[in-house]
Amino acid sequence: MSIALLPVTRQLLMRAILWALIGAIYAPVFVVLEGLLAPFLVDFALAAAAAGAGVIGAAYYSARQAALAASVVGVMATLFVLMTFYDEATFIHVALLCGALGMLTGLAFKFPSRCTENVVGKSLVGGLSGLVSGGILTALVLGGLELSPLIAVAFLVSVNGVIYVASVRHVVGMTGLLPRRWCPLAEGVVIGAVAIFFGGCVWAFTSTLSGYDRQDLFLHVIESTATVMPLAVACGVSSGVVTGVLLELFDFDWVDDL
Repeated sequence: MSIALLPVTRQLLMRAILWALIGAIYAPVFVVLEGLLAPFLVDFALAAAAAGAGVIGAAYYSARQAALAASVVGVMATLFVLMTFYDEATFIHVALLCGALGMLTGLAFKFPSRCTENVVGKSLVGGLSGLVSGGILTALVLGGLELSPLIAVAFLVSVNGVIYVASVRHVVGMTGLLPRRWCPLAEGVVIGAVAIFFGGCVWAFTSTLSGYDRQDLFLHVIESTATVMPLAVACGVSSGVVTGVLLELFDFDWVDDL
């Protein structure tokens, strides 16, 4: 009996670990994006942050080698800004440089087609599923419900994940018909977005360690969310584990072949 159940157990474990990692990525991106967008979008910042986190998470997961290249671009560009223009630099400078270099990298280098040919569809589904699940929470908040960031993260990771897995294959089938000449542009956009994300991580980490005290919205959000961030990541991981197990138990398709 134990031997017969071993493959099933392995599949459950693998999917639980995968979705735990997705939850660990989604949670901090969502929390920080909501803090950045709240001064501008007020009540609708939650839905916008959920959509943005969905796009970044889906792009990073689907781009593979291009995402790794984006990580290098983001880290190197941020370190260059910090070492060269430390006193005058802001996160806007980092974001602009990371985005520009990411776009140039996508246009200049050819990556394996399997790694990025479906990134447009996956990012679109990630953003739309995040917008839908975030819109549900926004409606509840506007209706007077008190919602903690931890509950929001747990809900978004699970609901966003289910919508994504259930719909991504259909959307990729449609976006896969786009002309391949658009692939370098799509790669550039993805690399730029992921590079900005990693650049922001490096920017916040180094600025905090070095005592950088210039008025900066990004750093203010990082500092204000520092206390809730560990619990948010833990909720993202826990919700990801549960989501992965349920997806496997209810026989949802794996989408790693797309």
